[in-house]
Amino acid sequence: MPISFKSLSYIYNKDMPYAHKALDNINLDIKEGVITAIIGETGSGKSTLVEHLNALLLPDEGSLQILDYEIVAGVKQKFLKPLRKDVGLVFQFSEYQLFEETIIKDVAFGPLNFGFAPEEAIKRAAEALKLVGIDQSLFEVSPLEISGGQKRRVAIAGIIACDPKIIVLDEPTAGLDPQGAKEIISLFVNLNRKLNKTIIIVSHDNEMVYNYCEETVVLSHGKIMYHGKTTDLFADKEKLKEFNLLEPQIVELKNMLIEKGFKISSEARTIEMIAKEVAGQVKR
Repeated sequence: MPISFKSLSYIYNKDMPYAHKALDNINLDIKEGVITAIIGETGSGKSTLVEHLNALLLPDEGSLQILDYEIVAGVKQKFLKPLRKDVGLVFQFSEYQLFEETIIKDVAFGPLNFGFAPEEAIKRAAEALKLVGIDQSLFEVSPLEISGGQKRRVAIAGIIACDPKIIVLDEPTAGLDPQGAKEIISLFVNLNRKLNKTIIIVSHDNEMVYNYCEETVVLSHGKIMYHGKTTDLFADKEKLKEFNLLEPQIVELKNMLIEKGFKISSEARTIEMIAKEVAGQVKR
């Protein structure tokens, strides 16, 4: 079952003189098992949108269907805890939320909070830490004593340990060096491909969006401006100009090669894939 927003609106400081409609009549279906990006300029409503997915925010108008849960404006919700287990939200700079005395305890906190027995919670925490690349020798170390990149991985492990069906990432690569950013995104790509997790990524990094996200949603002033294939969006220069989006460098390269007479397929989204296609045509 997809995630479905139906005529959903959200107003900050509702009924106040300085009320602001952050989301305005959102109608949007996000597919299961797909990596979807949500992009747009600062203040467009991206974070507000995804905070509805695990009911950190509740709609002022309209409704939202997530898995088997329906959230309707003005209706008291009774299933928030199971919803939040099924929808894991990784905040921007999530490492700042680490608080336990050891890494293993911090990651086990989520499963314990959702009712797992202590032994099962520790087991899940250990598996999640190994999955994100944290060595067992660090399990009993304070999360304050490890590097920034390791802290980000520990925070992500805390979400993975709860085994959510949907993982929402708000600027997951912010503050990371290029290699660290690539490793973090590759981790979620593997979760999508191997475990069929639905991944939703809020990002300003168009290069990352183009390389890894199958579909893209563009928000502007709280409204949906575009929803469709990522490759179609970044192939349309008029749309990029209209939405004030920078063209990814890989797309610039493809366009330059096409202008020189090469045929580059839409599936070629990495340097390696483009080089292979060019090499084949040069040989011919």
